[in-house]
Amino acid sequence: MIKVIRSAHSSVRLAAYSFTSPTVVRALVDAKQRGVDVAVLVDHKSNVQETRSSASRAALNLLVNAGIPTRTVSAYAIHHDKFIVADGLHVETGSFNFTASAAKRNSENVLVAWNNPALAKQYLAHWQSRWALAIEYRSSY
Repeated sequence: MIKVIRSAHSSVRLAAYSFTSPTVVRALVDAKQRGVDVAVLVDHKSNVQETRSSASRAALNLLVNAGIPTRTVSAYAIHHDKFIVADGLHVETGSFNFTASAAKRNSENVLVAWNNPALAKQYLAHWQSRWALAIEYRSSY
């Protein structure tokens, strides 16, 4: 997952259910600082509403404060998407939530389809349809 973000030269689109991973935040901010167009879309309830979501709000604040457009989706019971599209070419998908627990404790799977613009186009269309339903996340500090 980090390799996909680090490989990006022009764009990264990330869709997530749960988002707390400092490693992913750092990779996205680094990509933004390299001039990559980064945008992030996450589930509203699990990242903003729930009392256990303070780590999520902190992660989202870091993204927004770094100039990364970030939105939350509440149009569904849960926005359960978990994928990254880099440069309109590479797709990372699977069960992996963008959390430390996913990286260290859970049984997870990740698949990366490299150099597959047809697949990336489909994922980008899905991402864009959810982006259109989402609201801007504003930093609390």
